[in-house]
Amino acid sequence: MSITHIETLVYNPIFLSKVIQSFMTGYGKDVDIKTIFYVLPIVMYKDSREILNSARSNSTLYSTFSKDNDFDNYGLKLNTKFCLNQITGIFDDYIEITKQSIIVLSNQHKILFNGKVSLLEKFEFKKSPNLIREYFKAAYYLGIILNKIEVIEFEDFLEIKLEV
Repeated sequence: MSITHIETLVYNPIFLSKVIQSFMTGYGKDVDIKTIFYVLPIVMYKDSREILNSARSNSTLYSTFSKDNDFDNYGLKLNTKFCLNQITGIFDDYIEITKQSIIVLSNQHKILFNGKVSLLEKFEFKKSPNLIREYFKAAYYLGIILNKIEVIEFEDFLEIKLEV
């Protein structure tokens, strides 16, 4: 895949709407819209995506992002929370594309707004092509992890408060 193809994919609201849909499938219940704005920056960031792809259905925020891991690409051993700290600078870059992706999901009748956002159609990441499955799988497990905590706890963990 060329750089142009990758850029087109990364910022494509149709593709990213499926990432959000996969997150909501893992989340498993109505979700506050604010939480959705955390999904794309975390899933699209390579290091955090790799960590999430090793998560399991019983993983928690702390078991996933508060342990020491070898980062072979960097020749370092870092706490996995470091990955999330790197993401805080790119949240603003994903606000507009997240809004566009939510509109795509709504137009396709896959979500419904009722105070919170309800998922109307689940997304099965296991049926997606291998080249892009890692994005959907990471989003799914992020949904499972964030389902177990309140968004305020996640913001405290990140030491950030997203204003949307």
